[in-house]
Amino acid sequence: MAVAGWPLDTGRCHAVSVIDPEWRERLVHAAVRLAQHGGLASITAETVTAEAGLPPGAAAEHFDSVPALLLEVGARVLRLRTDTLREWLDGTGPENVVARLAELIHHQLTEQRATSVVAYELYALGTRHEEFRQASRVANARLRERLAEILPPAEAARLAAAADGFQLQCLFEVETPTVEQIQWVLRG
Repeated sequence: MAVAGWPLDTGRCHAVSVIDPEWRERLVHAAVRLAQHGGLASITAETVTAEAGLPPGAAAEHFDSVPALLLEVGARVLRLRTDTLREWLDGTGPENVVARLAELIHHQLTEQRATSVVAYELYALGTRHEEFRQASRVANARLRERLAEILPPAEAARLAAAADGFQLQCLFEVETPTVEQIQWVLRG
């Protein structure tokens, strides 16, 4: 997938004259849906605009490039995952943080699998593109910071790294591990 440039304007004349303020939101939601079903490579100006049910050229009116749209998708996915993390770990103490985190990972590998795949696809873009690198660092920090509210910082950092790495590995597996198997790995 070429992230560097994706011109939204294909040189064709676009008949977009009035932009509804809700169009940007519709475009982002459409891009998230496309990414969840077909991966980031499925996101183009045409596919996003069609998925959003908007006229040709609508994406170019709201986003300068595919990377700009993907950054917005990344922000939405990060917000969803951060909200889920916060809700899942509310009321958690040191005695049950590993169990709760294992349950969360299992939830993200099953019920939120498509969103998890998108999150890691965006995460991987950070290895080549500075804007995505910054977003990936923020994503890493959110988990560490949340765990550091419960555990000593060094232990929180170790657990966050184990959780993140194991979840990524699990996305390649045919069978999803059980909560108990995830706990075993996290306890290391």
